[in-house]
Amino acid sequence: MTKKKAIKPMHWAFMDAPRCGAKTRKGTPCKSPAMKNGRCRMHGGASTGAPKGNKNAFKHGRYSAEAADQRRAVRELIRASNRQMKEY
Repeated sequence: MTKKKAIKPMHWAFMDAPRCGAKTRKGTPCKSPAMKNGRCRMHGGASTGAPKGNKNAFKHGRYSAEAADQRRAVRELIRASNRQMKEY
């Protein structure tokens, strides 16, 4: 008499999911379960990038036009003070 193995319900749900189907480097189809777009999380396609006008990307403003103008003005003040010190 042979004993049957117990089948886990979660195992069947995973196995019944549609497969990605993208080609691997080996040339075989990907075996990962697909998402809504039909590909797995690794083959989901190219990113659309950051949203336009992303305020979260602005961190410090060091390279903004205002900061560059301010640095230029400070450099000119330093040069002017150095010239004054040499004349004195």
